[in-house]
Parts: sequence; structure tokens; C-alpha cells
Amino acid sequence: MVINFLGKVMDFLGFKRKAMALFAWDPGNDYTSFWGAIYLILNDRPDLAKEILEKKVKEKNYPRCKRLLATLYLRTDPKKAEALYEKPSNMWEEVYLGDIRYYFLNDVGGALDAWQSAFEKVDWATAQQWDNPARNLLKRLYMVTKDSEFLERWAELDVDNFKQSEMADYIKLLYKKGEKEKAQETLNMCMYLYREDPILTKVAMELDLEIPPYKKKKPEIENVTRKPLNAGLLKEDTNPETLIKAVHELHPDAVITLASSVLTIMQGTLMWAGTFKPCRLARTLGPFTEHAKGPLVHFYTHPIVADWKMQAYLELTGTVPVLFGALVAAIGKLFKQSGWFYKVIGPAAKAVDSNKIAPYDSCLVPGPLDSKGFTSRLCSQNIPFAIVDVNSVFGAEVVECCPQLDKKWIEGTLSDNPAGNDESMTPIVLLWKQEHINPKEIKHESL
Repeated sequence: MVINFLGKVMDFLGFKRKAMALFAWDPGNDYTSFWGAIYLILNDRPDLAKEILEKKVKEKNYPRCKRLLATLYLRTDPKKAEALYEKPSNMWEEVYLGDIRYYFLNDVGGALDAWQSAFEKVDWATAQQWDNPARNLLKRLYMVTKDSEFLERWAELDVDNFKQSEMADYIKLLYKKGEKEKAQETLNMCMYLYREDPILTKVAMELDLEIPPYKKKKPEIENVTRKPLNAGLLKEDTNPETLIKAVHELHPDAVITLASSVLTIMQGTLMWAGTFKPCRLARTLGPFTEHAKGPLVHFYTHPIVADWKMQAYLELTGTVPVLFGALVAAIGKLFKQSGWFYKVIGPAAKAVDSNKIAPYDSCLVPGPLDSKGFTSRLCSQNIPFAIVDVNSVFGAEVVECCPQLDKKWIEGTLSDNPAGNDESMTPIVLLWKQEHINPKEIKHESL
């Protein structure tokens, strides 16, 4: 009890890693047990983490611990992960059950049963809230059945949950219904986010719609060879270190870059919807963040997730640093400066995202919690490696890289996001300084 209390004090003050270590010694409630287990997983002690989580799930059925335990089971025995949710206690547990069956056990029929059962319980009055699984269920049911009714209801929610193929299907549906003007408007919004996307461009040409003028950025450094690798859907059961080593064996002379959010997914350090709620402080501060200024010119409707993202900041950084960051941000606004809050709370919290490809559209994805340790292990094996955060609008940022690599060079070569987004499934991009292949041709390769 004393160790757990000291951990909570450290957590409040912002000494997160020390707090997690103390929670691993004295797990306590759902929150502290979860973060203690995360600490053990990051320090290569999954067996001890599993022991703690199994005890908490058996005694208390803690939701955070349960979902993290499912992650560990998915790496060794997916049927045990399925068994955790065979008697679901709420809609989210039915979503997880369906996801485990569909994405890990290839049981489409069983997944559909779970998702349809959850769908019957949806509260449509709160369907746009982040912790309501309505949009997630509509996405999954449409994915399996291709029933346009699910697609239309999903679009009506106006949430940032569409990917390229669903966007294309919705545009076709609008055009077929004679709503050409709305189809064009939707295409414009979609291509703002997915600029020059081949799927959307093809649909525009098929339907004779005007292709909007949004262009990808040009790379700041062009005299370089880049090769995006199609890795398929990387999930919690993928060992990221083994993956990078395999890529290095295939391309020993390349600098290997990996998307930070995908590393987090593979490490399993995720904050799942339905397992936590925003505290009073998060609900108070949430409306003042950038996430509460939507809607923007595409599918974002930020207010649905602002409070939960603030909760993630509090958990990842600590209450005192977040309050200090809020104070600094307020001072920054007096001088018409932005971004000061995120400089205080750190990269893991800054990178929190809520819009990943399924099944990771059901969680908040922070930045990697052990980016330095993970990178140093690879660098010590003479693997030139970098963790990057890249998107088509804001460019590239190196989160961590080997000391001999030039951060500015990597950021410049990736500034136009050659990996693409989401359904491109190319989170790994290889870089060469010399003329390895024609640098004007960005070719995809599958692992």
C-alpha cells in the first residue's frame, strides 16, 4: 500500500517512469496495475506482467488490465484472448471479441455475431462521442457485409473514421443516388486529407468529378532514394525488433525509418475505449485544447475526443506537468505563440492519436513510451534506424534515431510523406543517400 501510494505521488508530480516501476511492485487498482504491467512489458518482463494482470482480472475483472492481458495472450495464444471476452459485459467488450476473432483468428462469422450483438445496443443519441462504439461497429459491419445502409449511417455521424476505400465507396454511392454536388464536396474534403491519393483519384476520374487542387508537399531533400515497404497490417502480435532486424537483413545499406504510432501499436501500449473515462480535470481542460476547435474541412469533429485526449496527457505526463503546460500555453497565447503546451508534456503525449486503421480505431495511440531504449538496442547492433512521426500536411519529425544519423536529413527526405497514410500500410520507409535506384521513382515493396 505504501509503495503504491508513493507511486501515485510520483505519477501526480510527473515522474512517470518511476511511478510505473513502483506500480509494478505494488499494483493496486486498475489504473496503477495497468501502468505497472506496461512498465514490466517495456522492460522485457511479460511473464510477470501477465501474472499481475491475470490476478487482477480474476479478482476484480478490471477493464484496462483485461484488455492489456488480451494483448499478451494475442502474442502467444489468441484463443485465450478470445476466452477473456466470451461473456462480454458491455458493447466495447463485444467489439473487442469481434476484433480478436476477425483480425487474429480469421473467424469472420464469429466476429460478425459479436459486432451485430453490440450494434443492437447502441445509444444513437450519443453516437458521436468517442467512447460510443457506433462508428466502429458501422465500419466493421460495412467492411464485412458491404451493405450501403451501414455506410450511409456511418457517414451521417461525420466522424474522422473513414479511410480511402470507404471514402471512395461513399462518393460512388452519392453519385449513384444523383447527388453529384455532394459527391464532389465529399471528394474535396477527402483529398484534403489524402492528397493525390490513387484510390480517390481513380474514383474522381471514373465519375468525371473535378480533382481538387490539393497537392502533396515536395520533399525538402530530393537527391535521395526512398523505398516504402508494404508490411501489411502490423498488430499487437508483431515483434517490432524482429521486424526491423528482418528488414535490415534484406537492405543492410539502408536507413530504416518506422512510423512512431505503428511502433506503439506493436508494443501494445494503447489506451482502449471503454476501459477508462476522463477525470474531472480532463473534462475541464479538454474544451480549451486544439482538439475542441472542430469541425475542420474534412471529417474531423474534434469535440468528440478532446476530453479523452486530455486524460491521456494526464496519464502519460502527470497532473503537475499538464497544469504547468496549460499555464505556459496561456502565456504563449499572450505573445501569439502556439505549441508551448506540447513542448512541456513531451513527445509521447504530444503524439496521441485517435484515428488509426481498424482494429486500432478503438483506442488512443500515444507515441512510443520507450523510444530511446528501443532505438539504442537496434543502433547497438549497427542497424541505422529512426522512429519518425510523419503526415502529409505537417511534414516529418524524427522522434528518435541512431546518433550517427542526421535528423534534419531524415526529416527533409520524408517531408512529403512518401509512406502515405493508413491503407497504404507502408509504415517503414528505406532511405539511401547514394543513387541506389532512380530517386524520382518511389516504388513499394512487400515484406
